[in-house]
Amino acid sequence: MDETGGWTSSAEAWIALQGEEGDASRREVLDPALEPILGNVAGKEIIDVGCGEGRYCRILASKGAKVTGIDPTPSFIELAKQRHSEGAYLEGRAEDLPFSDSSFDVVVSYVALVDIPDDLAAIREMARVCRQGGQVVVATISNLASTSAEWVKDGGGRRLYRTVDRYMECFSMWVAWKGIEIENYHRPLSRTLQAHLDAGLELTHFLEPLPAPDSPYYADEFRVPTFQVMAFRKS
Repeated sequence: MDETGGWTSSAEAWIALQGEEGDASRREVLDPALEPILGNVAGKEIIDVGCGEGRYCRILASKGAKVTGIDPTPSFIELAKQRHSEGAYLEGRAEDLPFSDSSFDVVVSYVALVDIPDDLAAIREMARVCRQGGQVVVATISNLASTSAEWVKDGGGRRLYRTVDRYMECFSMWVAWKGIEIENYHRPLSRTLQAHLDAGLELTHFLEPLPAPDSPYYADEFRVPTFQVMAFRKS
């Protein structure tokens, strides 16, 4: 049984797809959205919860941050260490972070919350390890996009619309593309936001980021944005 929701068996395909620079959605949508929210990270201690193969940790480290990455998939952690020996990478789950209270200036979750079975425990843990005055920054799949695995298309393959149903329920679905097959979780936005507030965090930013207007991805993302970005401060 794959206790990582398919990530262990899909790791090789994911690594091949991402390369070292990440896919277009990360480069063109999420990275530009996160940069102004995080601001100057030089000298800050940052943990990336669900770091995968460590791509975003390396980006943060290149800007002067002291980074720690944690992920439950062994091959991701092994590759992260190979690619960035100066960072700290360890196997572990977001629901039970092996760090003391107030260990980090910034806690980042980069498209990981959608993969975590116990989202409420993970959110509590991320808030716990964040220092007073620090940030918890979450990039995740849009609660609209996560209700269905793909666009509905016509006979010619043109994208017609995304379905939205069972929105207020919490449920999982298996999604597959390019040799990757993983379990994703849908939760309504109200649940996600309230869980962070209940953990003692204050919302400072909420974005549904889009690529640049001249991007080939802009038209579809404008119709139904794939991502949401939330930032919180621990008071």
